[in-house]
Amino acid sequence: MRLINAIDYTFFETDHPDDYPYAILSHTWGDNEVSFQDMVHDKAQERTAWHKVQWTCELARDQGTSYVWVDTCCIDKSSSAELTEAINSMFEWYKKATVCYAYLGDLPESPNKNPQSARGKEQLQSDLGRCRWFSRGWTLQELIAPKRVEFYDQGWNLRGTKESLRFEISVITGIDMSVLAHSEDLPNVAVAKKMSWAANRHTTRVEDVAYSLLGIFDVNLALIYGEGARAFLRLQEAISYSTNDLSLFAWLEDDRNPDIQSYYGLLAHSPRQFTKCGHFECIPDPRRHDRQFFTNTNRGVEFQALLKVDELQGDYLMPLYCRDAAQPPGGRHDIVAIRLVKTESGFVRHRAEKLFGVDDEAVYLAVDSQKLYWDTYPRSVRIAKTLSPAEMNRLHGQLQDAFQFIFHAPKALPWWMSTNGPLKGSDEVARGGGYFRATYHDQARDLFLTAGYRYFTGLAYVTLSAYLGVCFEILCGFWPDEPNRKPGGAGQNAKLRPWVIIQVPTNIEWTACFDEGTEETDKFRGLGDINAMKRELSYSRFLDRAGQEIRAALSQGKVLPTKVVLRKPPGTWGGNVGAGFPSDVEVDMSVASQGDDPRIHRVTIKLRGYNPEKAA
Repeated sequence: MRLINAIDYTFFETDHPDDYPYAILSHTWGDNEVSFQDMVHDKAQERTAWHKVQWTCELARDQGTSYVWVDTCCIDKSSSAELTEAINSMFEWYKKATVCYAYLGDLPESPNKNPQSARGKEQLQSDLGRCRWFSRGWTLQELIAPKRVEFYDQGWNLRGTKESLRFEISVITGIDMSVLAHSEDLPNVAVAKKMSWAANRHTTRVEDVAYSLLGIFDVNLALIYGEGARAFLRLQEAISYSTNDLSLFAWLEDDRNPDIQSYYGLLAHSPRQFTKCGHFECIPDPRRHDRQFFTNTNRGVEFQALLKVDELQGDYLMPLYCRDAAQPPGGRHDIVAIRLVKTESGFVRHRAEKLFGVDDEAVYLAVDSQKLYWDTYPRSVRIAKTLSPAEMNRLHGQLQDAFQFIFHAPKALPWWMSTNGPLKGSDEVARGGGYFRATYHDQARDLFLTAGYRYFTGLAYVTLSAYLGVCFEILCGFWPDEPNRKPGGAGQNAKLRPWVIIQVPTNIEWTACFDEGTEETDKFRGLGDINAMKRELSYSRFLDRAGQEIRAALSQGKVLPTKVVLRKPPGTWGGNVGAGFPSDVEVDMSVASQGDDPRIHRVTIKLRGYNPEKAA
């Protein structure tokens, strides 16, 4: 650290600044500031801003301090290594100073030359909040870090201290008085609240929006001037490595923004998006700590989280385990949550102009209502950090060639569909159960998101409430118009023909029914022992194998069954059979691309009791 001798204005360098008490200057930069080179070449006094160095040294001498530090001239900015070290150390340097002199160059002197008079105090109350010092990015840490800050007007008259003006400063900056008084530790303050302090501050360089906050969040970054807004993204990534405070993701887009997007990544673009987070606090509940686990990956931020599935809105609510303390406590919707939309590879943020509330206690309940329910088990939730314009365009077309499942069944035939393996008829398990979920399944909209991949194959398990295991499985996929095209070739985006087939476990007696007139040799009877295939292959390889066999059969002119009849083998129905539950069940399935959105292939499944005598 390079200090200035307050007596003879010479430099003094030390690796142990704790051994040398020093005063420090905080100010806003103007024209003709004193630089390191000016000091070295004895030209400092030629600068119009020399008075800042001179007065800082004079005040320090009067208070018995031998050294001072001034940012404009104590850093050799021609050295990138020294500049990086200084910016990463600056919060600590301000924190260790015996006193910080905050020079407000645009604060007029007291009208009667008596700052302590009633008139002087009235003028201070009127003009203090308009000072440029309170709107600059770098001065935020210079206000918070030092224990003692003295404020001087443009004539270098003392107008107050951080302690005596703490109420006024809190109103101006939004910083809690407990933080200004150093009675609350900075690490205990919610990340979103700290971001809100910087929401209305500005820096000359875009990158300094992030670099000026390093000390506030106690993180370090390499300085890359020229990276632009990417610096703020790197700051958030660095913060996420050092905390499990999910309020980092509780930002809001301005709903007045004419460029508001439909989808966003998880990370904010600017501290301005935290403007309304000034009263946020983390919820100190040890039961939730295991739900605040997340990991940075090359494909986004991955959480182990409970999601609230909202089938009415077609999206998901993810709780961030923080609350807005400005809201009345004890309400039903204390926990702040964000909305997510499922994509074929993860999730993205949705409706980012608003934060949502979820019930503080209902987090521990499986079901709130028929269309709004919580996961039973934590799931892996991977959310993109940012979205490029190309990714935005792709998301707008994410429903292209999606499969949607629509069930029609009488009340006597309760059913559940899942992609996470065989179900046991439990409502809780059926709604969110298991630790595996197919990434392509959008539970909130009952969609399989295919990304238009022409070799896509999806698998769903269907269970009837009275049966002790899976009753049948639905496989769906595409059959390209030109089966001999190479992947990535010119015909990659040509129209795809959807197919769908029912596969029944070997322990169920069943009959496949085909359209009238189908030749016996053209009938496709299924994949054989599907359970054996699953035992031998991984999930993804099983789907690949099944899709290959079905597409090969279709290429050979085979016809898939349009419906099947499931018959009850002795002892297979459970003892919980409801009144009117039929002994045999007919499953009639079809796929069509008509409707409100022709991009979606709608798979209609009709379940009904089957009477073999009437069928005969």
